[in-house]
Amino acid sequence: MTLLIPILILLPLFIGIGIFIFGGKGESMVGLALGASALVLGLSILLLFQVLGATDGENALKEATIHARVSFAPDWLQIRLPVSVGGHEVQWQLQFGSDGIGALMVLLTGIVGFATMVMATIQIKERLASYLALLLITQSMLLGVFLSMDLLSFYLFFEAVLLPLILLINGWGNQKESQQASRKFLLYTLVGSVPMVLGLIGIALQSDTPDRASTVSLEALSAIANETQQAAINAAAGGDKFAIPMLMEKEGWIVLLLLLGFGIKLAILPLHTWLPTTYAAAHPNTTALIASVVAKLGVFGIIRIVIPLTPLALSTTGQMLFGGLGALAIVYGAMVALSQSDLRKVLAYSSISHVGFITLGLMSMNSEGLSGATIQMFNHGIITCGMFLLLGMLEQRQGKVSLDAQDQGFASLYPKLSVLLVFFTLAGAGLPGLNGFVGELLAMTGMIRVSGIFVAIAVLGTVLGAWYGLRIVQRVLFGSSGPAKPRNALLVSTDLSVREFGPLLAMAFVCLYIGVRPQDSIQLFDQDVKRIVRISEPSSKAIHPEIDTLAQTK
Repeated sequence: MTLLIPILILLPLFIGIGIFIFGGKGESMVGLALGASALVLGLSILLLFQVLGATDGENALKEATIHARVSFAPDWLQIRLPVSVGGHEVQWQLQFGSDGIGALMVLLTGIVGFATMVMATIQIKERLASYLALLLITQSMLLGVFLSMDLLSFYLFFEAVLLPLILLINGWGNQKESQQASRKFLLYTLVGSVPMVLGLIGIALQSDTPDRASTVSLEALSAIANETQQAAINAAAGGDKFAIPMLMEKEGWIVLLLLLGFGIKLAILPLHTWLPTTYAAAHPNTTALIASVVAKLGVFGIIRIVIPLTPLALSTTGQMLFGGLGALAIVYGAMVALSQSDLRKVLAYSSISHVGFITLGLMSMNSEGLSGATIQMFNHGIITCGMFLLLGMLEQRQGKVSLDAQDQGFASLYPKLSVLLVFFTLAGAGLPGLNGFVGELLAMTGMIRVSGIFVAIAVLGTVLGAWYGLRIVQRVLFGSSGPAKPRNALLVSTDLSVREFGPLLAMAFVCLYIGVRPQDSIQLFDQDVKRIVRISEPSSKAIHPEIDTLAQTK
C-alpha cells in the first residue's frame, strides 16, 4: 500500500479549493498553482516507475483480469449500507490503485495539466487565480477516475469532473456561445449518467450469490466475470445451447446501458454533437484539457469496466455495432473537418475521427487492438493538446483563425510556432516515426482479425486525415496570397516565448520518442492488456467463430 495515490488525488484538490476560495488576484497563488501542477506531474512519473517495478502480490486473485500493481485500500474506506441484498449485508470497500493502463492515463493528466496551467498564466487575463484553481480541481477528479479500482469511487469521480468543467467553459469561453455550450455539455453528460449508473448497479448486483455478498471491487468482479464466462463457454461446447443465451439475458441490458453512457463521453456517432459546440465555445486552453483527457473517460470506462466485466455480452450486443460506428466516425469526422473554415471546428471534428481509431482497437477485443487503443488514448491526448494550445497562441496574436485567404502566411511571422504546428499536424496524420502512427496501426491490425471492411473504411479515413492536416498547414502557414497582415500591432512581432515553447517542445519529444521506440511505452501496460485479452478474446471468438479463421489465414 502506498500513500502516493491519495497524495496524487488530494493535493491538487485541496490546493485548488484553497486558491478558489482565498486566492483573489495574488501572484503568489499563481505560483502555488504552478508548483502544485508541477508536483503532480512529478508524482505521476514516480507512479509510472512504481508500476513498472511492481509484481503481482501473493494475494492477487489469479483469475482476475484487473489487478492493481500499486494500491491504496485501507479498512476505513469501507462503506456499510443499512440494507441487505440476497440476505447479505451490503458492505463495499473503496479501493484505489494503478495498473499500467491507469498509470499511462495518470501521466497524460499530469502532462496536459501542467502544460495548460503554464499556458493559462500567459493567455488568461481575467480571474486567473480562479481559473487555475478550477484546473487543479478538474485534474484531481480526473486522477480519481484513473486511480479508482472499484465501481463506486469510479462513478463518483467520473461525475465530479463535470462541475469544474462547466465553470471553466462558461466563465472563460466565448461569451456568445459558452453558455449554450455549457448547457449542452451538461445535458448530454447528465443523460449519459443515468444509463451508466444503472449499468454499474447491475454489475454490482449480478455479483451477489448465496455464497458471496455483492462487491464493487474491480479485481473481484473481473475474477467473477472470468469464472462465469468460462463456465458458459464450456457448457456451450459440451452441447448446452442455452448456456450463452442465458448469460446474455442477464448481462445484455447492462452492456447496452454502459455503452450508451460511455459512448456519450466518448462522442461516438451519433452521440457526438456536444463536442464541436463545446470545443468551439470554450477557451482553447480549456478545450485542450477536454479534448486531451476528459474525452478519454469514455474510452477508459470501456477498457476498464465493459470489456473485462461483461466480455461475452459485449461480443454479442456491442462489438460489431460499436466497431462499425468507430469506422464511420473516422471517415465522417475527417470529411466534416475538410468542409470547415474555422480552425477550432476543424480540430474538433478531427478529434472525432481520431477517437474512431481508438474505438476500432477497443472493439477488436484482442491483444493488438487493445494495445493500440491504449497507446492511442495517450498519443491523441498529447497531439490534440499541442494543437489546441498552438491555436490559443495564434488567437492571442491574430484573433480568430480561419482557413480563409486573409489568414494565410503566418509562417513568416511566427517560425517557432509554425514548426511545432507542422510537427503536431504530421503526428496527428499518422506519419511513420511519430506516435500517431503507432496507435492507428495497432488498432487496425487488431480489427482486421474481426472485420476487414471496417479496416478498409479506416484506411480511407487516414487519407482524408492527411488531406485536412496538410490543408491546415497550407492555408494557415503557407498561403498563396503571401504573408499575413498583422491584426495586432502589439503582438505580431513576438514569436513563442520560452514559457510557451518549452512545454510544447517537451510534448513534441514525447511524440517522437513513442514513434521511434513504441515498445518502451507498450511494455508499461502489456501485461495488463494480456490479462484483459485472456477473457475478452475467447468471448469474441465464441460469438464470432469466423475470427479464428481470419487469424489463422493472416
